[in-house]
Amino acid sequence: MIISSRQIQTVLRLYGAQKSQPHEEQRADKAAQKSLPQGDRAEFSSEALDYRKLREAVLNIPETREDRVREIKNALQKGEYNVSADQIAEKILGRYLVDHLV
Repeated sequence: MIISSRQIQTVLRLYGAQKSQPHEEQRADKAAQKSLPQGDRAEFSSEALDYRKLREAVLNIPETREDRVREIKNALQKGEYNVSADQIAEKILGRYLVDHLV
């Protein structure tokens, strides 16, 4: 799977927003636990809930962005598709960082 810089920014933005806000699931779970009879129960850490939300967000991102593919294909046919060395280096470094951080 190829990870774009837009996807990296989306994941980081989601992760940062979730870190700073109380989790609705935690509040709902605590309210539900009060009404349940005592017995076995499990509580998940905020990191586990963050991981679950991030995983769901990543799984909902389409693997192929058809609009972008079409745009690049048209530019290639017209001879207008140019990629600078800086752009290539940025993508290489971005993917390297994601691979080592995730």
